[in-house]
Amino acid sequence: MEFFIPGLLLFLLSIVVSFIVAPRFTPLVIAILSIVFLSYGVYDHYKMFAAEYRLSTWQQSLKIYAPAIMIGAIILFIIYAILAFFTKGSVPIPLIPNITAPNENSATNHVVQSLNKVANSLTNNKNNVVSSVNNTINKVNNATKNNSENGKNKNKRNNTISRSFLETI
Repeated sequence: MEFFIPGLLLFLLSIVVSFIVAPRFTPLVIAILSIVFLSYGVYDHYKMFAAEYRLSTWQQSLKIYAPAIMIGAIILFIIYAILAFFTKGSVPIPLIPNITAPNENSATNHVVQSLNKVANSLTNNKNNVVSSVNNTINKVNNATKNNSENGKNKNKRNNTISRSFLETI
């Protein structure tokens, strides 16, 4: 029980920091805090293992610091990029426009209107076809009446299919 309660409290504190405090930080604050914690980690590591650092050669000590130096350089570059793009150190969040969905009646109104337009156009097309066919039939009837009246005076026979082949030539 000696290790359980402090560990549980540390776990609950880390949850509070992770879900309540950290999301409110700006990227610049997080980058600066990461530099601070990285520096503290390197210092504490050197303080804890000072004898090993003294006994190693100078090349080995540089190999140990290489990841920390690289991470620090990357974090400094990120801080520079944040300051270059966002002068106040905060990331601007664009406003999301309100999108309202139309009600279901308006959607069906458009469908009904388009179906009515199609039906009206089909009716108009049918009427146009019927009238043009009637006009054509009337013109053909008038033409055949005129030809038959003129043909009665000139020829004694009707212009019908019963004519012989030699009469048509």
